[in-house]
Amino acid sequence: MRAAIGTSAAALVAVFALALSGCGSDAGDPSLKIYLSAPLGGTSAADGRDVADGARLALDDAGGSAGGVAVRLEVLDGAGRRDAAAARAGANARTATEDSTAIAYIGELDSGTTRTSEPITNEAGLLQVSPSASATDLTRAAPGSDQVPDTQPSGSRTFARVVPSDVAQGAAAAGAMRQAGLDRVAVVVSPPGAYGAYARSLLLGFGSVSDGPERTDEPPLDAIYQPSPPFGDHNRLAARSGVPPSRFYGADATISGAPPRTFLPAGSVAISGALAPAQLPDPDFADLFRDAYDRSPGRFAAYGYEAMASVLDAVDRAGDPLDRKSVVDAYFAIADRDSVLGTYSIDEQGDTTLDRVGAYSTGEGGRLNPAPDPLPIP
Repeated sequence: MRAAIGTSAAALVAVFALALSGCGSDAGDPSLKIYLSAPLGGTSAADGRDVADGARLALDDAGGSAGGVAVRLEVLDGAGRRDAAAARAGANARTATEDSTAIAYIGELDSGTTRTSEPITNEAGLLQVSPSASATDLTRAAPGSDQVPDTQPSGSRTFARVVPSDVAQGAAAAGAMRQAGLDRVAVVVSPPGAYGAYARSLLLGFGSVSDGPERTDEPPLDAIYQPSPPFGDHNRLAARSGVPPSRFYGADATISGAPPRTFLPAGSVAISGALAPAQLPDPDFADLFRDAYDRSPGRFAAYGYEAMASVLDAVDRAGDPLDRKSVVDAYFAIADRDSVLGTYSIDEQGDTTLDRVGAYSTGEGGRLNPAPDPLPIP
């Protein structure tokens, strides 16, 4: 119901309180905005468009409102290369945090740019939900740590994600290798360093884990795991190591573009935090997306949908849907949520408890074919 505009002290106090809550409306009706930052140009444009359209579909399905309040989606372009993309993510986050009607921020697609936007939204107490950024340091100070990471400088958690983390991908890869009877694994990273040590930690428990395929003081290798962006000629790497392509495993960082492709050798296994559309537990999502946009969804469309749907659910359940902290608290209270991605909760660190990751077999030219089933996370 539209509130009458008056000059009484009570009316002025009400307007002031609304502004302090982080949301309001120039017209007098309470209203909210959810900002979404995704690349709409460049090599990741198709993924960004899928995430944005998935979010639009979720908002349409909710009737354009949550918590009894009208909700608008504001999509901001996050395209750019390296430093330019990070700078744009920072600018997008500042645009959202400076809008008194903003109740949440969906983004970014990749972990690098999220490291720029996350501190900004965190300082403003604005909920940020990523559909696809999976780096461990976004939710934890270190692998296995429960401490708040430096990317959330306020000391209170405001960042969460609907995609399984890098740790979950590594655990799924390790489980698949064990299931295949593989024991001696090389972890190949570029550049070497801290990430290599982290990747090795994911595979502890194998008979032997080496830093690369050129070690000569160990028994012959059974498999190669590549968690970082690809480098070099993988066919030569396969030949030099003696490991057949079918025993190469690559994480999400080895996949890029839309349709997704990888630089892993043909016949290898590529693992993505995001399920392929054919692997989703909801068989209707792809058809609904296709009906709405006259094209098939990519692997991140359902994650854009769920990022928006879960935020709207938090607004619905919040004690005060116009208060940013109340919505953050409601989001971190998500438990046993039934979604297009499966049933999950959000843990205390902001990670999803989804127990499956996407799996692809690779073809010539880096082509990816979804495996019949996703990989379980042990």
